[in-house]
Amino acid sequence: MPPGYAITVLFVAAAVASALWPRPTHGPRQTPTFVLGTLGSEVPFMLAWYLLLVTWLTVDSGDLTTPASWITAAVAALVLLGLIRIVRQSAQAGQVLDSALTSVLGEDRPRANRGRHRLRAGWALTAPFRLPDPRIRRERNTAYGPAPGRANLLDVYRRRGAGAGPVLIYFHPGGFSGGSKNRQSKLMLETLALHGWTCISANYRLRTDYWTILADAKRVIAWTRTEGRRHGADPDVLVTAGGSAGANLAAACALSAGRADLQPGFEEADTSVSAVVGLYGYYGEVFGQPGTQVSDLTGSSVPPVLIVHGEKDPMASAAGAREFTARLRDRRQGPVAYAELPGAVHNFDLFASLRHAAVTTAVLEFVTAITREPGPSSR
Repeated sequence: MPPGYAITVLFVAAAVASALWPRPTHGPRQTPTFVLGTLGSEVPFMLAWYLLLVTWLTVDSGDLTTPASWITAAVAALVLLGLIRIVRQSAQAGQVLDSALTSVLGEDRPRANRGRHRLRAGWALTAPFRLPDPRIRRERNTAYGPAPGRANLLDVYRRRGAGAGPVLIYFHPGGFSGGSKNRQSKLMLETLALHGWTCISANYRLRTDYWTILADAKRVIAWTRTEGRRHGADPDVLVTAGGSAGANLAAACALSAGRADLQPGFEEADTSVSAVVGLYGYYGEVFGQPGTQVSDLTGSSVPPVLIVHGEKDPMASAAGAREFTARLRDRRQGPVAYAELPGAVHNFDLFASLRHAAVTTAVLEFVTAITREPGPSSR
């Protein structure tokens, strides 16, 4: 048996095991099992094709002749069953999200073209290699603030030839110490842009105190209100969204809107938002700084909120997301939707996976519903 076959089976087995039984990272750390679990959870088709191809090549070459090789092949079969289980869990995301939206918005909410989005779910077969949609124009590296380097740069996504559209601002994950506007939620940003939205993905300062980072996030909103129309944005409707640390910022901006003390240098700017979307977010205390728990922030009233979290998230626990949702519901009678995705871990918007396709559809339906009839928190 060639050693490459055993190595391949062990690698895919480790990814599947890390996805099905993730180990807590105890903070925003990219541990080996965390990385493997993300691959196993979000690109199971790619791993299955890889495993089947290598197994077929090994069989075709006549190398399955020893007890060790047959044991390895048996392990490969078990791993394939694990991948099938992951795919089945991923396929449940759409139903869970649909139920969460129905519970707060009702059956008569606007619906996305689900058949079209199911076709898009086929991208999961080649998720790591998906190319940007040619119908979308991406305006890169526009400065929104005074910080040097890439810290205060943003990208604008618009459908080519489209007029001004409502705005979704996305803040990237990274534990407030890493990450970039160039990586996450590409499928969601491009899909909303195709439906007439102007989407913004923004960098912010890293490895500094929380209030400086939050001020950067608020500055993106202020920039959108004053400069966004020049870039195809209609800031009368403005939704904040993000993943992990970015979800924290998206929610913190909404809950502290109007707080001049959190907007140094642009105290009078309008930083209110119409709605919030939080994906696999961390909403607890940051860097041990008192008062940084998002639910403790005060400002204007809480706008409509959609919280989406992974059932098995090893970095930001689902229990934390549930507690945050409960606190929001205590503060507001309006729509606060919560969806916990079966078997999902962290970073489920990194690839154009089955889950990312389902989340994208849900976000599109949510923002369409809450902006169809602008409420008092919409501008």
